[in-house]
Amino acid sequence: MYRVVTTQQFDEDFRQLDHDVAVRVISKIEWLSKNPEVLRFPLKHMPRDLKGLHKYRIGDYRVLLWVDKKEEVLTCTL
Repeated sequence: MYRVVTTQQFDEDFRQLDHDVAVRVISKIEWLSKNPEVLRFPLKHMPRDLKGLHKYRIGDYRVLLWVDKKEEVLTCTL
């Protein structure tokens, strides 16, 4: 299981979400931390500072994720 780290922007945006949506987001992030192999294909043609960025759709929202396989860390932002 990967450790989940959130950005300050994620925390701010998360507080604004409807309760039901927030539960779905947390549930999906927990699932992704247990199943990081589904995040195999990062977005293409990204600038260097965004290299390795993944996008995961949860309803009408997109969670942006960076996967550090070496450290087993999943960094999330909305």
